[in-house]
Amino acid sequence: MKILITGSAGYIGSCLYEYLKTQYDVYGIDKTNPPIKIQKKFFKCNLLNQQKLNNIISSIKPSFIIHLAAKSTIDFIKDKKSYIDNNLTVTQNLLKSMKKNDIKHLIFSSTAAVYKSSNKKLNEKSELKPNNIYGRTKRSCENKIFKELNSSSSNYIIFRFFNVCSALFSLKIGEIHNPETHLVPILAKKFKDNKKIYIYGNNFKTKDKTCIRDYIHIADIMTAFDKGIKYLILNKKSEIMNLGSKKGFSTLSIFKNFQKYYEYKYKNPFFKKKRKGDVDRLICDNIKSYRILKWKPKYSVLPKIIIDEKKWLNFLTNKKIFRKTIY
Repeated sequence: MKILITGSAGYIGSCLYEYLKTQYDVYGIDKTNPPIKIQKKFFKCNLLNQQKLNNIISSIKPSFIIHLAAKSTIDFIKDKKSYIDNNLTVTQNLLKSMKKNDIKHLIFSSTAAVYKSSNKKLNEKSELKPNNIYGRTKRSCENKIFKELNSSSSNYIIFRFFNVCSALFSLKIGEIHNPETHLVPILAKKFKDNKKIYIYGNNFKTKDKTCIRDYIHIADIMTAFDKGIKYLILNKKSEIMNLGSKKGFSTLSIFKNFQKYYEYKYKNPFFKKKRKGDVDRLICDNIKSYRILKWKPKYSVLPKIIIDEKKWLNFLTNKKIFRKTIY
C-alpha cells in the first residue's frame, strides 16, 4: 500500500517515514529537504503550489495520505498570514487533490490547542475555543475536512496531539529545528552546555506557578499512526481522537528531572514573561483512542523521554549537527 506523508522533513514526519517504510510503500513531500536522513521516495514541493502538488499525487497514486505539513509553533503568532497559508490554504489544496485523485483515506495532525483551557482532562467533547492563531487555523482545517469528506466515500482520523517529544533513537531519528522552540530539546541542549535556562512564565495558576502540559513520547505517536492506518483500511468510519499521555508535568518539574541526568551548575531556571496564548494547563483524556484503537502510551514517562533525548543530542553532536535554541 502506498502512503504519502506531507511534511515528511519535519520532526514527526521524518520519524514517521522511517517508522513506516519497512511496512508500507512510503513517500514523502515537503517544501524543505529532510535535515538528517535521505528519504529515497521524496518530492520537494511547497503545498501552496496546487498544480505541482496535484501532479505529484497523480504520479504516486497513494491510497492513503498522512497530512502533517503545518506551521506549528506558537512562538511566532504575530505572523498570522503564514499560519493561514501553511495550515489552512495548504489543507484546502490537499483536499482538492484528494478529491481529484479519488483518495479514500486521510490522517490529519491537529492539536490540543483547539481546546479551551481547563483544569479537567480534555476529551474529544471538551469545549473548542482556541486562543491563538495556530489553534484557530488547525480548527479551521478540521472544519474543512468535515465539510469535504463527511459527504464523500472517504474516511479520516483527526489526531489531536498534545506535546510530542523525544526521539526514536533506535532508528537514529528525532527532533531538529532551527531554531529549536520546544521545551525538551532546549533543556537537553542547555543542560549539556551548562547554559542558563529561561522558562516562559512563573505566574500560572498551578502549584509551582509554571504551566502544566501533557508530554507524549514520539514512539507512542508512531504506534498510534500505525493503528490508525489499519483502522481506516478496515473500517468505513471517521474519528477524532486525542493523543496524549493522560499525565501532566509542569515545566519546573521537568527542569528538576533533567537535573538527575546532567551535571548542571545552575540550581534554578530563570524566567521570562509568559507568551501570549499560553494557558495554565493542557492534559489529555485518551480513553477514546484506547477504546477505538486499543492504543495506550508505553514510553511517555519522564525518564524515558529525557534519556532518549539525551542520546539523540549526543548523536547529533557526534555528527557535528548543532541545534540553535530560541532562548
